[in-house]
Amino acid sequence: MSTINKQIGLTIKSMRIKYGLSQIELAEKINLSFQQVQKYEKGATAISVSRLQQIAEAFGVPAQMFYAPPPQSDEVDEPRPVFYETSRPEPLISPVFTPEERDLLKIFRKLRNRKVKLGVIQQLKGLVELERESGN
Repeated sequence: MSTINKQIGLTIKSMRIKYGLSQIELAEKINLSFQQVQKYEKGATAISVSRLQQIAEAFGVPAQMFYAPPPQSDEVDEPRPVFYETSRPEPLISPVFTPEERDLLKIFRKLRNRKVKLGVIQQLKGLVELERESGN
């Protein structure tokens, strides 16, 4: 079992717990068995770059986050994000969410229809603009 596999696995487990997902729920999001998620979390199986990207997308974080320095103890309290320079024009989103943001993300991810998702985003943008105009 390599150190990097174990460190990435601990980060995945920590994030999964932080976002309130079971191993089964994470597995469903990335089309795997929950047993495979267990193997990744334990560091028993190496994770391909493409699979790591899928996991990052499931959490809504950049894949680079999984390459953070390993925790100092056996306990993993918080994942330690490491952000590298990228060509992305938009800022990277912090993986630390308020309870309301987590609820919103969980509900949003349950939507399957892309047009509905885009409609929700447009509505939220409209609400932000209204709030900005009213000075609140």
